[in-house]
Amino acid sequence: MAINKNIKSHKNAFPFWEIIYWLIASLFMFFVFSNRHYDIQIRTSLSILLLAISFVNARVTNKILIPKFLFKGKRGLFLYLLFFLLILSLWLISIALFLITLYSSISLSNTILPLFEDVIILLTGTYLISLLSSVFYFTKESFQSKEEKSVIEKEKNRLELKFKEVQLEFLKEQIHPHFIFNMMNNLYALVNESTALSREVIVRLSDLLEYMLYECNTEKVELSKEVKFINNYIELEKIRHDESFNVKTDFPKNISGIKIAPLILFPFIENAFKHGLKQTNKDFISMKLEITSPKIQFSINNYKHDTALAEDKPKKSKGLGLKNVRERLELLYQNRYDLQISTDNNIFEVKLKIVR
Repeated sequence: MAINKNIKSHKNAFPFWEIIYWLIASLFMFFVFSNRHYDIQIRTSLSILLLAISFVNARVTNKILIPKFLFKGKRGLFLYLLFFLLILSLWLISIALFLITLYSSISLSNTILPLFEDVIILLTGTYLISLLSSVFYFTKESFQSKEEKSVIEKEKNRLELKFKEVQLEFLKEQIHPHFIFNMMNNLYALVNESTALSREVIVRLSDLLEYMLYECNTEKVELSKEVKFINNYIELEKIRHDESFNVKTDFPKNISGIKIAPLILFPFIENAFKHGLKQTNKDFISMKLEITSPKIQFSINNYKHDTALAEDKPKKSKGLGLKNVRERLELLYQNRYDLQISTDNNIFEVKLKIVR
């Protein structure tokens, strides 16, 4: 990626800029922080010595203390080691100044020895150069770390999005065989009863499959098409039930322009037919769809013959539909939906709210 290339180029270019920095620092040490009235030999020796100590301080701080302690959250240990480095370098500078001064006083005639004020200026220059080097390094590494984190975050988001798309496709494809399996069982039962009815079922089933295969390949579909699909499915179920078919629907008529995830409501309806119509006088299914912008509210309830909820049996195939739709809702709508499923006095009820 382009960002990675930029990061690598910064890493490769940094030693060059480091050389430039220390060349400039050496000039400042010689012409700014050292006294011009000193003997040239003392002045040069002091500048080289203090510059070397500055360089060592900066390298130890930049390559060891900052990356291994400060960047890893060990601030207390970082400050302790930094203070130790300061004391150690100050001790070395004191010894070196003493030796240079002693040598100069013995070997050189008419030599102006460094005054206390001069020593303070030299020490200030030494630690200022080290400090600026560490500031530049910290700024560069922080910026580079931010860039790398941004690259990693973008790659992570891309992979999560790709995984989400694959998982959604997988979950959506699970609906198709589940639905076909149930309808094939229904069709098999009708073949022996009525050839005409079985032919009608095949025609209607082909219409439903056409919608599932060609209309549901997008993230969102028109709600009006989804409602038409549901109505066709209800008519298909009506064929295989007798006059005790007790199903009530309350769908709004004007729902143009509203979109919803394909087949997100269907598993609840399929589950209601599977468990709510056993051809007894207690059987019923009632479903309602309401649009209150920007919410879509769907509710369905039916008489529950089973003693346990289908979704409480995820290891069995009949729990696949509700488990599937929960996962799809979480992936597609995340915090923009509310799903409530309950059973009270053998009435199985589902309430779903979706914020578009």
